[in-house]
Amino acid sequence: MNEEEVVRSITSFIRGKVRPHLGAWRSRAVTGTAESGDATFAIDDIAEEAIIEFITTNDLSIAFYSEDKGLVKFGGAPQAVLVIDPIDGTRPALAGFEQCVVAVSSSEYTEHVTMGSVRCGCVAELKQDDVFFASRGRGAVWTDGTGQSRILNLSRTTDLANAPLSFEAVARPFQYLGPVLSEIINTSSIRGGCFLFNSTAYSLTRLLTGQLAAVLDVGARIMKDHPWTRDTFIEAGRGKALGLFTYDIAAAALIAIEAGAIVTNAYGESFNDIPLLDTSESNLQTICAASNQELHERLLGSIADGVKKLQP
Repeated sequence: MNEEEVVRSITSFIRGKVRPHLGAWRSRAVTGTAESGDATFAIDDIAEEAIIEFITTNDLSIAFYSEDKGLVKFGGAPQAVLVIDPIDGTRPALAGFEQCVVAVSSSEYTEHVTMGSVRCGCVAELKQDDVFFASRGRGAVWTDGTGQSRILNLSRTTDLANAPLSFEAVARPFQYLGPVLSEIINTSSIRGGCFLFNSTAYSLTRLLTGQLAAVLDVGARIMKDHPWTRDTFIEAGRGKALGLFTYDIAAAALIAIEAGAIVTNAYGESFNDIPLLDTSESNLQTICAASNQELHERLLGSIADGVKKLQP
């Protein structure tokens, strides 16, 4: 298998192993703590076991990095590193909702690999059959369960009031998140709509379908710009500051960008130089993604204004 075939095949394999357990009460058992500090559920263990099974069965000389295991190497000289989020949206998956995906990206295996080194990525819906795939510089594709291509449908709205959007809240203290996002949410909620999916990769693929016009996560910016909030973030994360990590977006950000969306952090900066295999607090990420440049700029301005509102 070539690199693209590996990425597509392991994504499909993980989905097949996880799908029967969506919404099952046994899947809710907390079995430990992930490398990132987030809770590990039984359904996460099933997904992680699927990764190992696929790599060993296909005798791949490869490395992979996942939320639960960190970096794992197979073979003496790995030919690439897969960044895998076997269930992005574990909490929706536990509830049996649709907002959960498998996300896999592939990059060269080097000591200082970055987000800009991601060569291809695949995101597959867990409960439905749609798949999103992109290779850097070659565009993105969206296919249905029969393998038929679907038309990418990025929203053209530049009016925040008409822009459906999602934002992330898990372990982001809402007493800070609310004031920062209040202008955006108050403007968009009636005509556009504001959604909380607990899956950034799922949300980013909704830019391609036209169901969303923007995707936001401002948690780490709040903590960076206002260090006095850090203790509350640690409390919300049950002992560790949590948030958006590179494994959450390595595949989906590339796919959204290749589809024509504008994807940056919440400061408007590119992810290209961000270390890919680092889940330390210092590498917590933010995101501001939009279906077009004008909407993206409006969102960045509102975020900056919102962050300024916070006071100790």
